[in-house]
Amino acid sequence: MVANQAHLKDSNFKPEPETEYKCIELANIGRDREINGCMVEQGQDLPSRARSKVNIGDVVASSIEGSLESIALITEEYDNALCSTGFHVINSDVLNSETLLVLLKSRVGQLQLKKGCSGTILTAINREEFGRIVVPFIKADKQSELQQKVTESFNLRKHAKDLLECAKRAVEIAIEQDEQTAIDWLESVSETAALHSSFWLPS
Repeated sequence: MVANQAHLKDSNFKPEPETEYKCIELANIGRDREINGCMVEQGQDLPSRARSKVNIGDVVASSIEGSLESIALITEEYDNALCSTGFHVINSDVLNSETLLVLLKSRVGQLQLKKGCSGTILTAINREEFGRIVVPFIKADKQSELQQKVTESFNLRKHAKDLLECAKRAVEIAIEQDEQTAIDWLESVSETAALHSSFWLPS
C-alpha cells in the first residue's frame, strides 16, 4: 500500500505574509504529467488552500474526483513551491518518483483512486483512503528503466516546446525585419543549442 511504501506529506505549512511563493493549482497540471505554470504571490495574497510545501522528487496527485489524472512530478523549477490542499503530496525511499508517477497514472492506479472517493457536495479521496492505494513491489532495475523513460519523455517535450518558441520568434523577426535576419538568428540559436548539448554527450 501507499502508506507502507511512501511518505504522505501533511498540509500544514503556513506561508510568511511578505514572502513570495510559487503556488501550484489543479489547473496547472497537464495531461502529460507536467506542471504548466503556476501562481506567484506573496504569502498574504495566497488562497487559504495553499498549505502544502513541495520539493524536488515529490509527486502531487489530485484528490478530487473528476481530476484524478492531474498527477505530476515536482522538478527543480518548483522546489519549495506550495500547492493546493486539493493534492496529496507523496515521496518514497522504496520507489523512485518516476515509478510512483507511472503507477498512479496507470489504469489500475486511477481505478483505485476513483474507488476511494467519497462525499456528497465535493467527491474526493481522503488521506486515509489514499494511503490504502495498493502499489506493487518493483525491482530496482525496472524502476531505473521507468525513470529513464519518464526523464526522456520530459526532455523531448521540453525540446519540442523550445523549438516551437524559436519558430514563433523567427516569424516575428521576419515580419519586423526581414527573412535573412530571421534565418541568421535561427542559425545562431541552433549553434548555441548544439554547443550546450555537447556538454551532456558521452565522450
